[in-house]
Amino acid sequence: MPALRVLGRRWFIGSDDLVYPFLVCVLVRLAWVSILAFSLTTFIRSDGDASTKCSHPSLVLSYLANAIAFMVVVLITEVVGLMISARGGIMQADKRKHVPMIVHFRFALFILEILLCVLGTYWWFVESSCPSATAIPVHLVIVSNWILVTCTVAGIITVFDPFGGHLADHSMNDKLWEKRFSCVFCCIGREQSHGAFEDLAQIFAPQFQGIDLVGTDIAVGLMLVAQQQKIAVEKQKLLRDGCSLAELQCQRFDTSVRENRELLRELSYYSSYALASYGWPMFMYLHPFTGWFNLCQECSVLDGSGVCQSNHIALKKLSGLEDNDIIFSNFSSNVYSPSFYVAVDHERQKIILTVRGTLSLQDVITDMVCDTEVIPGYSEDFLAHKGMLISARNIRDACLENNVLNRAYERYPDYSLLVLGHSLGAGTAAILSFLLLPEYPNLQCFAYGPPGGLLSVPAVEKSREFVVSTVVDVEFSTRLSLNSIQELRDAVLRAIQCNSKPKWKLTLTQVAGLFRGNEDEELPLIQGCSNGQILPSGETRLFPPGKVVFLKRTEDQTQGCCDQYNQSNFEILSAPNTIFDHVVVQPQMLTDHLPDTLVKLLRGIRLPETETLI
Repeated sequence: MPALRVLGRRWFIGSDDLVYPFLVCVLVRLAWVSILAFSLTTFIRSDGDASTKCSHPSLVLSYLANAIAFMVVVLITEVVGLMISARGGIMQADKRKHVPMIVHFRFALFILEILLCVLGTYWWFVESSCPSATAIPVHLVIVSNWILVTCTVAGIITVFDPFGGHLADHSMNDKLWEKRFSCVFCCIGREQSHGAFEDLAQIFAPQFQGIDLVGTDIAVGLMLVAQQQKIAVEKQKLLRDGCSLAELQCQRFDTSVRENRELLRELSYYSSYALASYGWPMFMYLHPFTGWFNLCQECSVLDGSGVCQSNHIALKKLSGLEDNDIIFSNFSSNVYSPSFYVAVDHERQKIILTVRGTLSLQDVITDMVCDTEVIPGYSEDFLAHKGMLISARNIRDACLENNVLNRAYERYPDYSLLVLGHSLGAGTAAILSFLLLPEYPNLQCFAYGPPGGLLSVPAVEKSREFVVSTVVDVEFSTRLSLNSIQELRDAVLRAIQCNSKPKWKLTLTQVAGLFRGNEDEELPLIQGCSNGQILPSGETRLFPPGKVVFLKRTEDQTQGCCDQYNQSNFEILSAPNTIFDHVVVQPQMLTDHLPDTLVKLLRGIRLPETETLI
C-alpha cells in the first residue's frame, strides 16, 4: 500500500510485492551467468583446435560476451530492486519510494532482453556446427530465457489495471466501480444485469473510497486478522472457564425434547432437496469419476427430444424424486432470477419449493446487491437484502404465471408448503416465505447456510415463527453482510497498519507455520497505532433469519480433511441471530459452507433413542 504506479498508471501490485519475483530472477540470472561463463571459457580454450571451431567464431564470442555483460547488469538491477522492495512494513511505502525508478529501468532492460533472445535464437539456427560443450549450455539459456520472458509478459498482464489511469479522478469513483464490475462480469450484458452494475457501484464505491490496497495487502491483512481472532478467542476462554463469548450466548439444543428431535430429522431429511437444486455440477462434484457415465446412461433412454436433461437427471438422483414428483423446474438463472424447482414429497406430505444457491456469475451479482429494501406488505422496519428480495418477487411471479402452486394444491390439497434453499437460495427462500405467508399461513421454511445480511431485527423476530436456519461453525455466508464487510475492512486496515513486519516476512512466516503447526506469536506494533475504527459505518444491521440451529466445533480440528467433518466433533446449539455479526477468518470458512458438508453433518447426528437421523 499504496499500489505501484509506473508507466503513468496504477497496477494491481504493491512496491513490496516484488521481493519474491526479484529473488527468483536473481537466482535464475546467477545460474545463467555461470552457464554462459562456462560456455565462454570452453569456447576460448578450444580456439586453437581447428576441429572444434564454430563456423562463425566471432559471432559466437560476441554473443556470449555481450550476453554475460547484459546478464550482470540485469542481475545488479534486480538485486538492488530486491533490497529496496524488501524495506519497511506494508504501510511504510516511503521506504520503497525508489522502486518505481528501478521498475522503469528494468522495463527498458526487458526490451533489450527480448532483442537478446531474438539474437540468441538466430545464432542457434545459424551456428549449427559448434561443439556441444558450447552449444548445449547456450541453447539451454536461450530456451529458459524465452520461458522467463513469457512468464514476465503473463505477469504484466495479470497485474495490469485496465482502469488504473483514472484512479486519481475521485469524481469518477462511482463510474469507475461501475466499469470495473462491467469488466469483471463482461459475459453478462447490461441488458441482462437489470441495472445491477449501477447498484453495485453505489454500494461498494463509498466503502473503499480513499483506500488504496492491492490483493496481497488484503490477503496478508486477512492472515493477521485470523491470527488476532484466534488469540482473542483463547483469551476469552481463559477469562470464561474455557468458553468463548459466542458459546456463552448460545444454548445447548436439547435433543431429549421430542419436538427438537423431530426438527432435526426434518432438517436432515430435506437437506438433500437443497443439495439436489445444484443439478449436474453438484452430482459431478460428488461423483467425479463416475458422474458423467451415470448421467449419460440415463440420457440415452430419454425421449426423442435430442436434449440431455442433465440437471433434471441429477435432481432425481440426488433427491430420490421421480419424474411425476417434479411439478416444475427452472434451471436457467439470471440476475435476480435464481434457479428453482417445485416438487412433492408423498412420504411427508409436503409441496416443496427449493431455490438454488450461488452457482453462476448472475447469482454472484444477486448476492452482491446487498443494500436494503422494505418487504412488500409489511411495515417499513421490515427490511431485507435487496437482491434476494427482488429474486423472491420474481420467483413468486413465475409461480403465479405458470400456476405452479395452485396446480400442486389441486392435486394434493392436504399437503403443506415447505420453502427451502441453501446459501443464496436460503435467503431468497426466507424472503419468499414472507411474500407467500398471507396466502399460505401454515408454510415452513428451512434455510441452510443463509446469508447473514438478510433481515432487519423486526423481520428476524417475525421470521422465527416459520423459518429455521442451519449454520455450520465458521461458515462465511451466515456472517457476511455489508456491516461485517465494513468491519472486516477496518480490521484488515488496522492489522496492516499496526504491523511493522515486511510483507515478505509475514508470508514466509505463514508458509513456515504450515509445516511447524501454526505456532502463534505476538505481532509487533508500530508506535502510536490506533485501535479505533478507521471508517465508521452507520448502516442498518441485518441478520440471518428464523431460529438458528448451530453446528459448532467442539475443538480445533488438527486432523486430516477426511475426518474434520465427523459429527462427533460438533455439538448442536441454539444460537441467537446476533452472534453472526462478524466474519471469522479461518481455513474452514469456505468448506463449512458447502452443501454436502451440511448434509453429511445433519445425517450423522446421533439422537438418544435412535442411532442416526438417516
